[in-house]
Amino acid sequence: MKSNSLLNYYKMILKKVSFDDFLLEKEYQKALKFIHPSERPKLDQWMIENRLLRN
Repeated sequence: MKSNSLLNYYKMILKKVSFDDFLLEKEYQKALKFIHPSERPKLDQWMIENRLLRN
């Protein structure tokens, strides 16, 4: 699976589990492990734009 495909896959998953903070954090950490390091800032920006990133 291409890197961008993984990023899009995890965006979809994160959106679906956003109702539960525990699941969101678990899937976010998993995404950080599997996506390419250069894609991490894009994921973080997407999380901020969608108000999913918790401080």
